[in-house]
Amino acid sequence: MLTGFLSKVLSTLRLKIISALSGFLLVFLWGNILSAETGKETNQVYQLSPITVMAPQQGVEINVDKTIINMDDFRKAGTVRNLTDVLKEIGAVDVQRINPLISSPGDEVSIRGLNEGRLVIQIDGRRINHTGHNGRYIVDWSTLNMDDIERIEIIRGGHSVLHPFAIGGVINLITKKGQKTEDPKPDFSISGGYGSFETSHFRASVDGGAGNFLGYHLSASSQETDGYLRNNFQENKNINGHLTFFLPSDATLKLGAKFSDVTYGFPVVNDPSRGDYDAGYPTFLGTADQLRHLPSTLQFPGDPKPRWDKETHYLDAIFEIPFGPGTFSVHGFQTEGKRDTYYYRGTDFIEDFIDDRSRGFIAEYRDVNLFDRHSFTFGAEYQELGQPSGIRNIYIVRSLYVQDVIKLGDRWKITPGVRYYSLDKDTYFAWFESGGTSPAFPTTGKKETDKDWFPSLKIDFQANDTTALYAAVSRSYRLPCP
Repeated sequence: MLTGFLSKVLSTLRLKIISALSGFLLVFLWGNILSAETGKETNQVYQLSPITVMAPQQGVEINVDKTIINMDDFRKAGTVRNLTDVLKEIGAVDVQRINPLISSPGDEVSIRGLNEGRLVIQIDGRRINHTGHNGRYIVDWSTLNMDDIERIEIIRGGHSVLHPFAIGGVINLITKKGQKTEDPKPDFSISGGYGSFETSHFRASVDGGAGNFLGYHLSASSQETDGYLRNNFQENKNINGHLTFFLPSDATLKLGAKFSDVTYGFPVVNDPSRGDYDAGYPTFLGTADQLRHLPSTLQFPGDPKPRWDKETHYLDAIFEIPFGPGTFSVHGFQTEGKRDTYYYRGTDFIEDFIDDRSRGFIAEYRDVNLFDRHSFTFGAEYQELGQPSGIRNIYIVRSLYVQDVIKLGDRWKITPGVRYYSLDKDTYFAWFESGGTSPAFPTTGKKETDKDWFPSLKIDFQANDTTALYAAVSRSYRLPCP
């Protein structure tokens, strides 16, 4: 039985193989016959589409420590109107835009999935993140003018003790501060544009110096749009000024001021079933997902218009002087935002006032080169941030830090560091702690204090000119914000 079965299988396979070879031979012969009959070549030349090979992005420098974007050299396809247009071109940086036309208070930037509540946004090395209370706006990108920025430094991860609360990383915006020059002729720059949805932008700046003693940078910008959704209009106005005084002993005094005024309209219901429907705008139903920073209740068309009006001030003073084997600096700063919000809560039209203030100083002795292989940084920092009016919600942050960069030959680098925090914070009583019988917005609070050490260690290995490896471990602290 088995012998007969195997014989049938082999016979079947033999027939299939012979059939396949016969078919292949028939196709081959038929192709040659056709070619001989026509007397024409069968080869054809195909024109392929152009292939573009992209070089490394112009104006972007990447090394093992950080990504550096030089704004004057940065280029990308399309128009660059604001800082978030630049950041979204960088790997591992994600930008979520509320309004794709211009920078909006609702824009959010993340590094490797960690948002502004877990990373640090800085201007000239000092933190500008708000606490995130009363509306969860952490960083308002609409208050930052692109023409005011010389370069952007991006550090991924929380492995540097030089930047407080940087669990996800750091985005440091280095501002333009003028030039040290004997040529009194300044450099001017003016640009503008107009686009869809009545969107317009205008920017102007001037850079220069005087007598090798004074450097200056002044800039202003205006952006407006009617928006895509109904009532989602926006107006951004920014003014920036920086002065640098070049003092004896290579010391410098840098003064900076930034002012912004933003009016931001909340999208309103635009329902075809309602009598106030406007066909000139897309449908926006009451069941639509609410966008970031919008009131949780529905907003309706007509006057008065649901919106917020917000003013923000940034003030900075930096003194630097070479001292011994390093450089000593003191940086005093303040950020203050005042926001009036007008919105519907049910059928009632509400007006709320919210303010948020951050201020403090940083004293640092950096790039202290000792023992050939070591470069130390020592620092102390004080911050007071939160809501100064109404129900006070203030954080007092005191911290000390030290970091050492140890170079072992040309390939290895070890960076240990530690930061100590002492933090006094106002916290709310939960409704049940206050004796309430149902959930309610808290009206009273209590004070708490956190104190601890937060070490970090990073090891870098430069394998070759184009490849670097690193490993890092750290313990970080995050402010209790959204």
